[in-house]
Amino acid sequence: MSELNRLMIDDGVRMVKELKAAALLVFIDALDNWAFWKEIEDKKRLVLATQSSGVDRGLGEYMKEVKAVIKLPSVNLTRMTQIKLSVIMSITEGVIKTSDRVVCLSGEAGGGTLDTLMVLELDRENEVFAASGISRDLLKHLRPEVLEQVLKMAIELSSEGREGKAIGATFVIGDHEKVLKLCRPLILNPFKGYPEEVRNILDASVHETIKEYSLLDGAFIVREDGVVMSSGVHLDAALEEEGHMPGLGCRHMAAAGITDVTDAVAITISGSTGIVRVFRKGKILLEIEKPPRIQDAGTHVS
Repeated sequence: MSELNRLMIDDGVRMVKELKAAALLVFIDALDNWAFWKEIEDKKRLVLATQSSGVDRGLGEYMKEVKAVIKLPSVNLTRMTQIKLSVIMSITEGVIKTSDRVVCLSGEAGGGTLDTLMVLELDRENEVFAASGISRDLLKHLRPEVLEQVLKMAIELSSEGREGKAIGATFVIGDHEKVLKLCRPLILNPFKGYPEEVRNILDASVHETIKEYSLLDGAFIVREDGVVMSSGVHLDAALEEEGHMPGLGCRHMAAAGITDVTDAVAITISGSTGIVRVFRKGKILLEIEKPPRIQDAGTHVS
């Protein structure tokens, strides 16, 4: 391991101890190897984030020793997005709480070097995301893995587009009965008549179909358990005049509006900027900038 990586990890471990942080979150794809945790005494506060499909082989017997392993979407992520997603997924999976303090180490995937250290007070990080909305409110109505899968798909669509085109899309998740009463179809529902098990967003084989339909106008309506109820629908709910958000277009206003009058969550992709936004109760919980073009993120074990 390089001297810089060793210093960064030592500093992270020391800060966790001195600040009584709940977790040390490390984006391990930035490291030149995965052996560093063997020397860490308190592995129970270690959260490892990775985009690598070989994580099971790399961690082996240590999987049960660390606090958690978080699998991030396989798109090229900025350091801030790595941290945002890792923290959100840790919250939704119950690994950390919104009142926790977390020390984060990050760097460029495949770069071999940790170059970013952040300490997050989650209950005060409004500039990063509204963590309290993600945990205490949002997850009363949604399965965490459904939120994670939709968010991952949105980030992938933002990064990759479809058929060479930038994609703008909206996913409305949860409170589906009320949501469906507040929208109208723009096209015949392409998901109607299919068994629920073949249109559940938790099944990775459905993702390509959903990405194809993202080229169509209108929103996707997703049930709390991940079943896609409809696509190509117009959301009729809208914020009151005083609730309008300057600078946001119709797609985002519709997403804000539907979440303002239901218990749903909306995830949007901006067709112009590629920014992914998460809406809840008429407000933006999270913004994720468009990732750079996809590249392989790999590392190795020594």
